[in-house]
Amino acid sequence: MDSRVDSRVPVDVKERASKELAAHGLSISSFIRMMLSSVANDGLPKYWGIPNAETMSSIDEAIDDMKKPHLKGASSYDELEKLLDE
Repeated sequence: MDSRVDSRVPVDVKERASKELAAHGLSISSFIRMMLSSVANDGLPKYWGIPNAETMSSIDEAIDDMKKPHLKGASSYDELEKLLDE
């Protein structure tokens, strides 16, 4: 028995994707079937890989800094230059 998969995307994304896929003789449904079958059989493509530990550490550091900024800010070019020269 087949299973149904639903997804919501912005209208413009669907239209542009549909046009691009149609140029290659594919429908959105056929593309989704191909991609899900590929992931089921072979896992995620390498270019969709999960970030390594160093990348995740950098992401975590950026998120932490956004929550509690550790960096000094500058409100002018001159002030920024002084901070960069320190």
